[in-house]
Amino acid sequence: MSSQEVILFVFDQKEHYEKNLNNLGKDSFKKTIRIDSLSSFERELNLLDKEAQIHLVVHIFYSDNIAGIQQFISSGIRENYPLLDTRFISDGTTSIINEKISEKEFSSIDKDYIEKRLQKYFSVRPSIESEEVKISKVKEHLKLENNQIDYNFDDVNYVIITALEQDEMEKVLPLIQTLKTIENNKHLIELGFFKSSPDKKVIYASQINTGMVDAAILATELICRYNPKFLIMTGVMGGKPKDTLIGDVIISKKVFTIDKGKLTEEDFKREIESVSTESSYTTKIERDKKKIIDFIKEKDEINNTEVNIHCEPVACVRSVIDRKGFFKDDILTVDRKTIGLEMEGYGIARACQIVNNGQTTPLIIKSVMDNTQRKTDGAKKLAAWTSAKVLEYIIKNDII
Repeated sequence: MSSQEVILFVFDQKEHYEKNLNNLGKDSFKKTIRIDSLSSFERELNLLDKEAQIHLVVHIFYSDNIAGIQQFISSGIRENYPLLDTRFISDGTTSIINEKISEKEFSSIDKDYIEKRLQKYFSVRPSIESEEVKISKVKEHLKLENNQIDYNFDDVNYVIITALEQDEMEKVLPLIQTLKTIENNKHLIELGFFKSSPDKKVIYASQINTGMVDAAILATELICRYNPKFLIMTGVMGGKPKDTLIGDVIISKKVFTIDKGKLTEEDFKREIESVSTESSYTTKIERDKKKIIDFIKEKDEINNTEVNIHCEPVACVRSVIDRKGFFKDDILTVDRKTIGLEMEGYGIARACQIVNNGQTTPLIIKSVMDNTQRKTDGAKKLAAWTSAKVLEYIIKNDII
């Protein structure tokens, strides 16, 4: 994209704005507009054509105790316009700025938001032209008569499905700021953005009933409607006895079924269905295993949970299994590397494989709540939580 097509909003004091326009590359943009408050931003926004493309940068004032950041955070612009991709600009060094940020009593979400968006003046134009930043249109931010923003569904790259609302979706919801409920008589489908990455819009819903069929139906509907880049399933599963502990997180590299086949008088001949869920993204997650484990441990201030992360095949069945020896006799005989057992993953992966030309990448991220032979209901909440924490890490650190 050419920066000449973009109107650049600059959150700054008048004197400094005028003095540093050349550092920004004033003639590189269609127009630059100075703002210093929510009201000034809204006034200028409403004067623009609805199709105009905009971007916002905030002058940090690092030498003046990062006053610019503090004024922007308190202005309410970010809360009122969460889909506006914002960058913080300065002529100071990043290390000094980060040190000043750490000294302030910002929330952890605010600190993460700021530190990921620091730029030098001269990098504003290149970041636009390389599409490193997201440029939005005015119409995406205009408010309606009831004071609600007319959020659209363009560029929704993330869809999250859980098999259960209770525990599984409950642990995901704290990661998301809800924007809109989508009219649907069957499923509760919502649009929001990740609090750690407000530029990442997400559609999320839980199944009405557990199992592969419901998972595939819901996944197909959401892929067809929103064409996401990623379809993520979080939640709980059974783990391989002796090799997994409660709370361990399993990232599937393959999902397969074991209960399809031909039943004769003599025996049952299995017909294995399988879908690979291995991708460059599962490789990135595997590479960051130690960092993710430390992140989960750090976030669990009560139990100081230390779990392991496994990236291996997962079996998918249509029954709840509570039988000693099942994993060894019925699962490992099909794939000796299998580490987990659950009921929805194949439906999710198969929908991603065949719907919309396979353009959606599945990520199955579930945690161990039992070992398929000794059920412990109290473990479900912990497992759902560790699964959600992995999702939080990979979104926050731009792994996907």
